[in-house]
Amino acid sequence: MRYVFHHVFQNILRIPIRFTKRIEEFVAYNGPKFSYTGKRLGDEFHIHAGSLLYENGIRPVEIAKGNWAHLPVIFATDKEASLPFDLFSAIFYLISRYEEYLPHQTDEHGRYTYAQSIAHAMGFLDRPLVEQWLHMFVQQFREKYPGLQVPRPDFRFQPVVNVTVSHLYKHKGLLRFLGGIADTFFRLQFRKTWARIKYVWFEKKDPYDTFNKFIALGKQNRLHPVFFFLVGTYSQYDHNISIGKPPLKRIIKTVADYAETGLLIAYESALHPKRIRYERQKLEELIHKSVNKAHFHYYRNIFPDAYRHLVRLEFRDDYTMGYPRITGYRASTSHPFPFYDFQEETPTELRVHPVVVNDYQLKFIYKLTPEEALNKLIETGNEIRQFGGVFHPVFHNAILSEYEEWKDWSDVYIKLLKHFAGEGD
Repeated sequence: MRYVFHHVFQNILRIPIRFTKRIEEFVAYNGPKFSYTGKRLGDEFHIHAGSLLYENGIRPVEIAKGNWAHLPVIFATDKEASLPFDLFSAIFYLISRYEEYLPHQTDEHGRYTYAQSIAHAMGFLDRPLVEQWLHMFVQQFREKYPGLQVPRPDFRFQPVVNVTVSHLYKHKGLLRFLGGIADTFFRLQFRKTWARIKYVWFEKKDPYDTFNKFIALGKQNRLHPVFFFLVGTYSQYDHNISIGKPPLKRIIKTVADYAETGLLIAYESALHPKRIRYERQKLEELIHKSVNKAHFHYYRNIFPDAYRHLVRLEFRDDYTMGYPRITGYRASTSHPFPFYDFQEETPTELRVHPVVVNDYQLKFIYKLTPEEALNKLIETGNEIRQFGGVFHPVFHNAILSEYEEWKDWSDVYIKLLKHFAGEGD
């Protein structure tokens, strides 16, 4: 209960509150107040308290569904109350990812799928429902206590740049070069064969080496992305060049001098804390800074074990709370929140940052044009701005390359930064 109240009132609404269990003290208080109890105590604003926040452990929960004005709600109640649902149990259920602890099927990568979520079942996957609930709650609460001062919603914009492939052609070694040549040649993709030869032998710069562009755009728009570098061993799903190669070293050092830098945890390392520790150590030794931010490649944050690994390794921030193949709010919120560990029944120091949309979804899953993708990004960011929160769209360094399938897509990133210029602090 203290976890969810602290998050709602301190992190989101920024309103100081005080708890009391003494009825006489509560009744005597003349300022704005509400009761979170089994029944109303008097004429106060009252929210009916269900049993969820008083329980320990995980169990299948029967969730009553309903509607409140134009919003869907969970943990609906027919009790006499100022709201038609248990607001705090509902928020806790969503941000703790309670449903991901329950038995469920996973996809081929071991990930929880959006189709099993209550957000998908009730049709609110595409909205920051927690913030929308709280917006309505504040409106109704202020109708009863008009003198209550509530700060304007706090909004911040910070792009995420995942560097899964720092170079498309160059610096990949002789075997990978010859293998790529053979693959495209025997598939009769002669243009790609020539492109590989041209960039490796004749061009000075690889098309995916776009990092100076990111730095220049960030300075120009007063926005500072957070970069995540894949430094794990080459595997079926991890294709970056080795961190031991000078070109990647130079890029990482340059970026780390300018922007926040985190670890893109390799696909094969997601459930192996020793591998994560090793990858982080390599990155820290290179940039001479602590690395406390993580993003799981392929969104392979197998819940809750992956987060428990991050807690034990003393990471402070994770940027993987989203779905890889669909735009949506996995935790129904746009605010970062502390990971709540049911094993210990306590919040942790790990902050979980929702990521709602990525460039791969927009281009390859939804097959949007650059203009349509930009409109979707701006629409999502404006909604988060309206209700408060942090907008973390995920991009890859290829988006500024203007190369092959990414032609005309650099404008998406450039115009998005201009739209939200100066809102990164």
